[in-house]
Amino acid sequence: MRVIGCTLLLVTLVVASKQFYPEVSITGQSGLRLGLADEKGISHVIYAVRTENGEKTFRVESKNDDDIWEYVDLDANAQTGDLVEYKTSVLYHNEWNDSTWNKVILVPRDLMMPRKSKRSHTVFRDDFNSFNKGSYTIEVSSWGGGNGEFQVYTPEHNNLHTANGYLYLKPTLTVDHPSFDNAKLYNGRMVCRDLWGACTNGANWGCDRTSFGQEILPPIMSGKVTSHASIRYGRVNVRARIPRGDWIWPAIWMLPRDNHYGGWPRSGEIDMMESKGNLRVMEGGSNHGVSYIASTLHWGPDYQHNAYYLTHKGKHSNGGDWHGWHTYSLEWTDRHIITYVDNQEILRVNTPSQGFWNWAHFSGHNIWGNSHNAPFDQPFHLLLNVAVGGGYFGDGAQYNTPKPWHGGSPHPMRDFWEHRGDWLPTWHGDDVAMLIDYIEMIQY
Repeated sequence: MRVIGCTLLLVTLVVASKQFYPEVSITGQSGLRLGLADEKGISHVIYAVRTENGEKTFRVESKNDDDIWEYVDLDANAQTGDLVEYKTSVLYHNEWNDSTWNKVILVPRDLMMPRKSKRSHTVFRDDFNSFNKGSYTIEVSSWGGGNGEFQVYTPEHNNLHTANGYLYLKPTLTVDHPSFDNAKLYNGRMVCRDLWGACTNGANWGCDRTSFGQEILPPIMSGKVTSHASIRYGRVNVRARIPRGDWIWPAIWMLPRDNHYGGWPRSGEIDMMESKGNLRVMEGGSNHGVSYIASTLHWGPDYQHNAYYLTHKGKHSNGGDWHGWHTYSLEWTDRHIITYVDNQEILRVNTPSQGFWNWAHFSGHNIWGNSHNAPFDQPFHLLLNVAVGGGYFGDGAQYNTPKPWHGGSPHPMRDFWEHRGDWLPTWHGDDVAMLIDYIEMIQY
């Protein structure tokens, strides 16, 4: 293995479609390590690394004894939190595969979850240099997300787009859409297929909604995507900047691909990160606003017997709030489910020896049978969305601005909209958007 000074122009004769994603980390005191797990057909690897100190190129001509195509730059002076850009050229079955530039925030290698064998592989990664619609299902529905939320999810550019290498999921006002105004919120109709050519969820009038009684149409438009890729055990990394603004509810989460055990929550749900965008949400003597993030597993035989309270935990920021760039991660095996922010643990759930059913003392027939870690033993997709309002914001908390609606209101969206003078001043430009730098799904 040696360093070369040539550019990558010499090795881009043939570009194939397969992509490779090495592990990039700090080794020793300040060394930079790049390592790609071997696959049959790899015969050469070239790494290009770009930092604030310039660009370097490294050629790796053979794999090491652990079947890793590894290079270590001991002179890199790498520090935790540094932003590094990298790209790879891999000679694979005699064809060069060139990646685009990817970004990663450095952490020490011993803080990273090991890729447990060379059989571990990256199922999906997106750096959002553009938006590949073929990799996602875009939610188009006003059904309310099952929590009485106030948004309609749309494919509108204002709600869902990529720019500067980031995915933007941004809530906007429905009245700012050319098909709506304030009068149409109160006396109008919202037909998703007419507006956007699709509808993904018709529950609760999600495809065709008319203002009725004293309730209005959803006053907010926003964005939500679900990955087509799924994994069963592995690691998920999402580098994101969560939004700040009253009544905004961002989520990075996972749902089962097949609902193998039945409808929610029988087949489980993994919430890697949820937050409330308010500056102040006082509950139980502590602030659960944007300075607090939470992770939760949902599971049970029906929605009235959801044992999430056994598998929920949050984390306060050390100073300020979480409205900044952080990496949210999931480590998932048959032995545990762990969530992290910047490799700091949020939630750890060790698979109960007696199984989840018996741990929760559910009665009746065990719908998960003899699988001790069911329902978390099936493939799950990744979801990213920004909701607004709904049941996530309880009546019992104290907020920085008065809560405009209450749980029993027959017209919560109208209450919310008519008090926009209180909350809209807290919405500032792209601060209300969730920005995603990259997502990575690694299968163990």
